[in-house]
Amino acid sequence: MRTTTAIVELTEAFEETFARLGHDADRDRSVVVTSWPSVPIEIIRAAGLRPVVARGSATPTPAGDPQLESDIFPSRLRHLVEAALSGRLSHVARIVVPRTSDTDYKCFLYLREFARTGVGQTMAPIVLFDLLQSGGPDVGAYNVARTRALVDELASASGAVPSDDTLRRAVTNANVARATARCLIALRRGVPRITGTEVFPLLGAFWQMPPEHYAPLAEQAANEIARRPPLAGPRVLLTGAPVDGSTLHAAIESHGAIVVAEVSPWGSGVAGNDVAADDDVIAALTNKYRAESIGARMSVAAMQGVTERGLDGIDAVVVSLPPEDSVFGWDYPVLREALAVRRIPHVCVRSDPYQPLTQLDHSQLEALVAAAARAQEARHG
Repeated sequence: MRTTTAIVELTEAFEETFARLGHDADRDRSVVVTSWPSVPIEIIRAAGLRPVVARGSATPTPAGDPQLESDIFPSRLRHLVEAALSGRLSHVARIVVPRTSDTDYKCFLYLREFARTGVGQTMAPIVLFDLLQSGGPDVGAYNVARTRALVDELASASGAVPSDDTLRRAVTNANVARATARCLIALRRGVPRITGTEVFPLLGAFWQMPPEHYAPLAEQAANEIARRPPLAGPRVLLTGAPVDGSTLHAAIESHGAIVVAEVSPWGSGVAGNDVAADDDVIAALTNKYRAESIGARMSVAAMQGVTERGLDGIDAVVVSLPPEDSVFGWDYPVLREALAVRRIPHVCVRSDPYQPLTQLDHSQLEALVAAAARAQEARHG
């Protein structure tokens, strides 16, 4: 099937942006690297900098592996450490690690210790963004203070202090990009017109491209996809530990299913609600990222809400629980009960989502898709 330049550009931005770091020092000096998309990209851009979010891959990490425990750090953090120790992040403006999970915080401590003791190559200053997603009367004020501190840190890196008007423009531009991402998401649900494997990078590019570039490309891609014929096959929700790549999508879809949603900030969760550029734009951004950042520290109730909403129109569920997962497996019993009530079949995949699945995984997926197809045919004839 022929694809447009828009689809190719969005896919390349998703797949290659992090991998390109370390090849152009002048370009890297305007980059802020983050470990997960829970740092307000609007603030980074308002400071005159460019966000790049670290992602995992199947490539080896020879510099990082001797320094990190196995089966603890997900692929994205291993590759962040690899890039830092190998010198690929020597020229970036800042490395910002949000306290999105225990392993993110541990990665921050490791990076600081590597810098202190001179392990590996010279790396950029490392900053912790301690945005709390817990409740409590003092959390809101604490989070706003942490966000303001991040603004100051990035301003010191770029030499440009963003005004409220600059921040509002960044918010407005990001909201336009979110709207076009929602157009892509709409083409997945109901009667899908694009596979999860193909659309996931188109959505994930939201975090890696300037919004004024992303929005027209995503709109062009959505217009093309809307003209495609509907896709047949059971509709699958991918949940569990959030994925930041489409390898698992491809494995699921190789058995004839269509991944139409995932609980991940890179996929279905990329857009969320618009940010209200009100009187206190810093507070608005803080509240947006506190409430909607999907990850290990999202509240149990909020995560359950995201998953429950994703189950509408779903024929089957795949739960990713890779070896390094220490959080989402605890949520599985509640999810299992919810799926039983709805009579939605599911399987748990415990392989590394960046490595080839085991034969057992494929056998389970094949049986799941077959059962979902029978149920789908019984419902719709």
